Amino acid sequence: MQLALVGFLVGVGISSFFAIHAWVLWAIAFVVSVLMASRHQREVLIGIMLIGVVLGIVRTNYVMSQPSDLWDLAGAKKSVTMTGFVDGDFELTKSGGRWRFQAIKPVSGRILVLGSSEVRPRYGQIYELTGTPQQPKNSGGFDYIGYLAKDGIHAQMFYPKFDVPTDKIEMPFFMRTLRWIKINLAFVRDALAESLARFVPETEASFLNGIIYGIRGTISQALTDAFARTGTSHILAISGYNITIIAAVLGAILARFGRTRAYWLTLIGIVAFTLMVGASASVVRAAIMGILAITAIQLGRASHAGTAILLSASLMALYNPRLIRWDVGFQLSFLAVVGIVYLAPIISQFFEKLFFKIHAKKFKAVFISILATTISANIMVLPLILFTFGVFAVYTLPVNLLVLPLVPLAMLLGFITSIAGLILPFAGLLVGQIAWLISALMLLVIRTASALPHATLQAEMDAPTMLACYVTLAVWLWFGYRNNYVGAVNSSLKCNSLC
Repeated sequence: MQLALVGFLVGVGISSFFAIHAWVLWAIAFVVSVLMASRHQREVLIGIMLIGVVLGIVRTNYVMSQPSDLWDLAGAKKSVTMTGFVDGDFELTKSGGRWRFQAIKPVSGRILVLGSSEVRPRYGQIYELTGTPQQPKNSGGFDYIGYLAKDGIHAQMFYPKFDVPTDKIEMPFFMRTLRWIKINLAFVRDALAESLARFVPETEASFLNGIIYGIRGTISQALTDAFARTGTSHILAISGYNITIIAAVLGAILARFGRTRAYWLTLIGIVAFTLMVGASASVVRAAIMGILAITAIQLGRASHAGTAILLSASLMALYNPRLIRWDVGFQLSFLAVVGIVYLAPIISQFFEKLFFKIHAKKFKAVFISILATTISANIMVLPLILFTFGVFAVYTLPVNLLVLPLVPLAMLLGFITSIAGLILPFAGLLVGQIAWLISALMLLVIRTASALPHATLQAEMDAPTMLACYVTLAVWLWFGYRNNYVGAVNSSLKCNSLC
């Protein structure tokens, strides 16, 4: 099964970068038939992997070849009036703000709207936008068209005119139902966010609303830059990288309830959190990766963990093949999970020997788990970060070690503040001050580190070097597991405090 899943992901990856003609598929199919006819196990296994490659290529080619009426309309470069609804949260940019718009008439499709920061629509609001839709353009070697297409966006509209339609809009049943669900979830989320903002001062309130509810519209550019300079941007955004770390830390904290109970409590917490923040596509992907990490460790065997990782990645790539090439969040999530599952147990063994004199077993277990989780995730994502962004955050490791353990506590206190503020304002004010203190401490560490000299270094990495890094790391893990770490890793997985 693992070979078939690997083949599928390879097929998706190849066809994401290169156009694969039909004759290539027929040639692979012929090779598969020859291999499958053989009685040798090795040839049969290669044939199974090639079947996965073919399926990945076929699925990707099908998705890539789907026409977009919105793209064609944007190519006409004419002013049009489009009716639809807001399909995402407002986000601040350096020049204003942006948000997604689901057009229904005259064509169906998703548009990225860029405009003033003074107009901040909420999810589900119905509008008529009048303007000239434009096709996205690639620049500086960055495939901006593919980057937007991964989220179903095929056009942009700059500073459109707003109006409210007088006639009722007809939309498909599934779209109407999903919009209704998300509107109600967004209403609850916004009510909780506003309650928190009443009892926690700025900028800590914006920070807490960002990490708890995924609301980034009020986070200043200066704060965003500080997170970027310290390599902690994953904390601000609800991403797979962030939720994976949080899930691991929660698992360590809940370990006192027992392995199985801690696993299910962490699982329930991730699902509840996903629903609370609106269950957008990016958050769902993040939740899947978080659940994947704790489930893989819960299984207690490296072979099962590998299958879980490959299956999760394959299911997401099956739904949206564009993730493999254009979704950096997906790539970081995948690598972070691999690091936590395979690299963290090895690092844990090292730190257990290093800190053997510490007699407080529970404290040592939690500390080592957080330390190993943070280091392993950072090691796995570093080559991709250097390749994608070309910037190395010098203080990322110490800052993450200081800040990440406080993230679950800040989220919990912020959420309690939101609930208490709606029911008992005095309690909301009391807990809110503690939430403010924790978040203020986190921001102090991040801002101080970002202001230090040489906080970031330009360290661009080309694709061959990045691939060489990951191949080297994979080979090291492979031989390490086979020769030295198998017993240690399996033992660590079975009694790891994250479970």
